[in-house]
Amino acid sequence: MRIAVGRFNDSVLIEGVGIVVRRLDGGDVKDGRNKTKISLGSKGLVVDGLATDRDVLVVNAPLLTLAKHSYRGALEVRLQTFRGRRELLVVHPLDLETYVTGIVSAELPRGWPLGAYQAQAVAARTFAVTQKYRRLDLPYHMESSVLDQVYAGVGREHALAHEAAKTTRGMVLSAKRHLAQTYFHAACGGSTESAEEGWGSAIDYLPGSGCNHCGDANRAAWTVSVRRADLDKAFKSFVGGSVTGIKVTARTASGRARKLEIASAKKKRSISGADFRRLLGWSVVWSTQIDKLTLSDKALVVVGRGSGHGVGLCQWGARGFALEGMQWGAILHTYYPGADLVKLY
Repeated sequence: MRIAVGRFNDSVLIEGVGIVVRRLDGGDVKDGRNKTKISLGSKGLVVDGLATDRDVLVVNAPLLTLAKHSYRGALEVRLQTFRGRRELLVVHPLDLETYVTGIVSAELPRGWPLGAYQAQAVAARTFAVTQKYRRLDLPYHMESSVLDQVYAGVGREHALAHEAAKTTRGMVLSAKRHLAQTYFHAACGGSTESAEEGWGSAIDYLPGSGCNHCGDANRAAWTVSVRRADLDKAFKSFVGGSVTGIKVTARTASGRARKLEIASAKKKRSISGADFRRLLGWSVVWSTQIDKLTLSDKALVVVGRGSGHGVGLCQWGARGFALEGMQWGAILHTYYPGADLVKLY
C-alpha cells in the first residue's frame, strides 16, 4: 500500500536515527543524519541545502517522524503540481497488514472488545484493496485522513489491533465476485442508512440495517447551537439573504433528513441533508439523523443522533454487539447482509 501522509507548500522536515536519503535508482544523496529538510528547488528537490535534479527522493531509517507521527522504514517525498501549485507530497509505502493494524488503531478507541477490532479490520482491508485498484495511476492509493481511512502511523498501534489484523489476515468481503464497498461510520443512531438513500445507488448488501447497539457512543445523542451569523453566512448565497425559516421536509427510511427547506425573505429552496451538513460543517452537524430544529434570532439549535454518513458498519454498534459476545463474522453480516467473507490470500 502507498499512503499519502502529508502535503507541504515549501519544505518538509523528517527526523530519525541514521537517516539515509536515496534516489529512486538507489543512489545515496545524504546519509547518517538524524534529521533532513527537503525543500522545493527551481529544478528539483533540495536536500539540506544541496540542490538535486530529482523530483522524487526516498528517506530511509528504522523509524521516521513527520509532523508528530512516526512511520517505519521509508517516506517518499515527491515534487508535484496540485491544483496549479507546486507542492511536496509525502507517501508512506507499507504492507497491507501493517496498514490494517494502523487503521484499526486509529479508527477505534482502545479498550474495545476484540470482535469490534476484527470486524473493522476486515472492512478496512476490503476498502483499502478496492481503493488501491481504483488509483493505480496515482502515486498513492489512500489518503491518511477521513477522506479515506484515518492512518496515524505506528504511534497508536496496540496489541489488540495487531491481533485483529493477524486473526483476520487476508479476509475481505465480496459480492458477485467483486470486492464489497465496505463503508463505515462512527455511530448510526439506531439504524444504518441504505446505500441508495446515502449515496444514490442501490447496493444489495447495503440495504440499511437495524443496530440499536450504539447507545454508548460519544454522540449517540447531541445538541448543537449554530450562531445566527454562521448560519446566515453558510446559506446567504443559497437563499439570497438571512435565513428566516428552516425545516425537514422529507426523511429516509432510517429517519434521516433527506431534504430540508431553507427560507429567506426572498425565496425558499430545498437542500439535501448531506449538503446541509456540508455547508454548516461535518463536525458541527454530526449526522443527518436530525430530530429537531429550532430557529431564533440568536441561533439555530439542532438536536440529533449518531455521527457520520450512516452507511455500512456502525463502529459503536460493532462494539455493542461484540460486548454481547457476537463474533466478527456475524457482526459484518449484520451490517453488510448478503456479502460473503472470502480469504483473498
